[in-house]
Formats: sequence, structure tokens, C-alpha cells
Amino acid sequence: MHANKIARGFLVVLLAAALASCGGGLTTPPPPVQASKVGTSFIVGQDAPLGSVLAFKVTLTGLSASDGTNTVSLITQSQDVEFARLNGLRTLLDIRSVPAGSYTSVTATISAPVISYLDTSTTPPSVQTMNGTLTQSSITVQLRQPMVVTDNGLVGLHMDFRLGSSIQTDANGQITGTVDPKIAFHAIPPDAPEAEIDELHGGVVSVNAAGGSFVMQGPHGRLLTVTTDNNTLFAPGESLNTFDTNTIVEVSGKLQRQTLTLLASSVQVVSNDRFLLGGLITDVRPASGPANQMDLLVHAELPDLANAQIGRITSLDFDGNERFVIHHFMLPVGFFLFNRAGLMPGQRVSTGGLLVTSTNPPGLDVRRVTLHRQGVAGDWVVGSTNIVNGNNGSFRLNAHGLTGILFGTSAKVATSDRTRFINLPGGLADLSGTSTMPIRVVGLVLQDPVNGKPIIIAWAVEKLMPLVP
Repeated sequence: MHANKIARGFLVVLLAAALASCGGGLTTPPPPVQASKVGTSFIVGQDAPLGSVLAFKVTLTGLSASDGTNTVSLITQSQDVEFARLNGLRTLLDIRSVPAGSYTSVTATISAPVISYLDTSTTPPSVQTMNGTLTQSSITVQLRQPMVVTDNGLVGLHMDFRLGSSIQTDANGQITGTVDPKIAFHAIPPDAPEAEIDELHGGVVSVNAAGGSFVMQGPHGRLLTVTTDNNTLFAPGESLNTFDTNTIVEVSGKLQRQTLTLLASSVQVVSNDRFLLGGLITDVRPASGPANQMDLLVHAELPDLANAQIGRITSLDFDGNERFVIHHFMLPVGFFLFNRAGLMPGQRVSTGGLLVTSTNPPGLDVRRVTLHRQGVAGDWVVGSTNIVNGNNGSFRLNAHGLTGILFGTSAKVATSDRTRFINLPGGLADLSGTSTMPIRVVGLVLQDPVNGKPIIIAWAVEKLMPLVP
């Protein structure tokens, strides 16, 4: 047993060293706009969190851009978006053709906000849901830099829903249900780091294995062609040849200017059967050893399941036939780091499997559990930074909200020279001083094999700046 713990501890260190970094480079100014031509826009969604908000679902009924005279729609249809799950992550909301032009403002119309939140007035804290009340349903934002759409060109629009300043609280810090929407927009070129899609879920519609591509359908019926190349990462034993129309995947990558396809940096199968449920683990039973059951706070689902709701907790059973994998980690030692015995509250996972139609509602037979990167916001612990060399080292994080309660203690964060540091030009060395610092860590939450406590393998560490539109 002691040797096994040492081996698992070594693998955790190996995982920290194997982190992939996000690349980027200088972008060139767009070419002059050609009148009466058509280009393409894509919308990337993200959020800035409020610690006590567990889920925030809103219907995006409209999104348009204006050049001061003409107004064009940027989405093909209204859609429900769960913004709270996008803590430090980016997803593709829509892509469509729009007339060429230089657009200077954006208007979003929203409705039907639903807030799942942590009620700390109960013992223990409980999950509650309320329908929000909007102070305004239409929000117009003047862009600091125009969104320039050129003939046959591609440009992105980054949509950042600032939940931390939108969802109102009372003097005691309790959520009131009032939502004063604060949304920031800015245009992004397709080769900018912000244009990268961290996660996009969808079902496989068709596969062209010889051509290295497949067509996927997202939650709102949108079809998108995904291309792969020799740099695309697949899990061991998986490839386009193993896909069929029962396969549900999570794709990361970048949209291509010429073909309007998504070039995948990684493709992860999350289900080869019938359903996908993603979210945050809130409880594992038994508390130690191989888990027989876990509770999941649902953030994503495919299809719309009768026995699972976004923002609610669903229980899932295990029988020992599940496959456990780590997203963005393709070395074959992943199972030793994440398995039934490595499940713990606070981890962000997706589960996939078979819908058992012999029961009403259909049962959920889990066959795959995938550990995902997640954003964890909190405060840097004063004096906790340990630098081995360069950005190799660690520090401790007091996580906010439900994640902090689920951790039950400050979490150790392991960094490497491949960790991205945002708003921290000196890297790990900037985590210093005598005052706490608000930060967000994006990475994988694993169970420390030595003490059973959470350890975050950091892909990115961001100092959270004051929220301004």
C-alpha cells in the first residue's frame, strides 16, 4: 500500500509536468472592408463567477450587431446557456454568415434566468433554485474596437457574462433573485488565444474517416464539421474509425478562416451509448475506497433527460464496469490517477452511458467517467508559495463557494513552466506579499494519494482584476 501511494504520488508530479500550454501570437490588422460582401462571425461565451452561484441558466433570445445604420443578427436561433459552468473556460455559442461591415455596438436580449445557488443559512448548506427577475432584458454595449467583418473573412465576438456583478445580493450576502445583467463584449480575430474553444459537446452525425473529419450536432441542433490532423489528440484506443451515431464527444480547437470548420486540438469521447451528464461532484459514497455512488450537480446534459435537471443534484451508481479517463491527458497512466477510488467532492466530471428504457423515467447506466479541467476561484494563501525553480512549484488556494465547502480545506495547487500565468507577469513569484490575492486556477482536481486532500494541477493561474465592462 505504501509503495502504491508513492507510485501514485509520482504520477501526480508527472501529470503536472505534462500540462499542455495554450499558444498564441501577434495578429495582423484586418484588410479593408468590401461593401455588399458576406463574411462569418462566431460567438464565444465565458463568465466571471459569483462564488455562491452554482448554475445560471438564461435564454439568449437575440444577439445583434450594428454599424450605426444597419443591424444584423449574430445567432441563428434563441438558445439556453448555462453560464456558471464556464468559469475560466470558453465554449462556442453560434456561428453564422453576416454582411461585411464595421460593427460598433452589440445588443443582447435575454429572458427567463434561473439561478441555482448555495444557501448558507441552512445547516449543512443546501442547494436552492429560484427564478430570477431581470432589471432589463435588452443590453446594448459599445465596442471599444469595431468588429470588422470582411468578404469571406472570419471574426469572433467574445461574450463575457459578469455574474459576480449581475446577480444581486442583500446585506447578508444572500441572493435576492434580481439580475442586473452586466455583459462585456469585444471582437477577437480567429487566431487570437481567446478564439480557442475549450469545450464543445455534441453528438456525432456522420464520419469521414478517410478525410479526417466528422459532423457533430450541438445541444441546439447546430451542425458543425470538425477536422482533425496529426496533431489532434485522441484517447488511447479511440479514433474516427471508432465513432458512430451513438458517440457523444467533447471537442477543443479553433475555427478555420477558409473552411469555417473547427480544427480539433483534442477530441474526447464522453459517451459511446446514449447520454451525457456533466457537472460537479458533491458527494461520493463510500467516502473512501472504490465509489459505489456519487451525487452530481448537473451543469450540462444531452439529450434533455427527465430524471436530471441543470442546477439540480442527480445520483449516479457504479458497478465496476465504468471506464475512467482524464481529458487532455493522453498518457496511459491516467487510470492510476483517476478511478473509482480517486473520485472526490469538488471534481468536475462528465458521465456517459446507456439510457435504460425499461424504466420510467429511463435509468442512467454509467459506462464512462471523464475528469475535466475546471475553474476554481478563491484567495491565494499568504506565505504558501513554494518555488522549486522558475514556475515549477506550488501554493495553496482557499476556494470560494460550493467548491470550497466540498474541498473542506485549502487546496494545494501544483504549477510548472508550462502553466499560463495571467495578470501575473512574474509568474509564480508574483504570488507573494502579506495580503491575500483573488485568483482563479484552471486545471485538473485530483485526490492527493498521500493525504486524500484535493490537489489542483494548474493549466492556468489568473489574478482576478476588478470587473469593468
